[in-house]
Amino acid sequence: MAAPRQHLLYLQARTPSVMSNIIGLTLIEPVAGFVPEICAEAPDWPYKTVHDAVVDGWQIVQFPHLQAPFDDRDLDVIGYEFILQKMEVIADE
Repeated sequence: MAAPRQHLLYLQARTPSVMSNIIGLTLIEPVAGFVPEICAEAPDWPYKTVHDAVVDGWQIVQFPHLQAPFDDRDLDVIGYEFILQKMEVIADE
């Protein structure tokens, strides 16, 4: 039987609240050769908020580093980043 593997989900939210709207999402699959996709089309994400992901079984492993308010037009930073994980058994190919 295969052991569970860690999926990672990086979510950028408008504020440090788990109820805040998501403005960025990157899913990392635990398989050899996986490359995250970057898409120029309008996003069709499975979650609207960090809380939606938690309800779906994701666990928060890192909350955003709280920092002084900033104007992101002057910095190359997108929102407040949450890192989540979900452990699942993945069938080997």
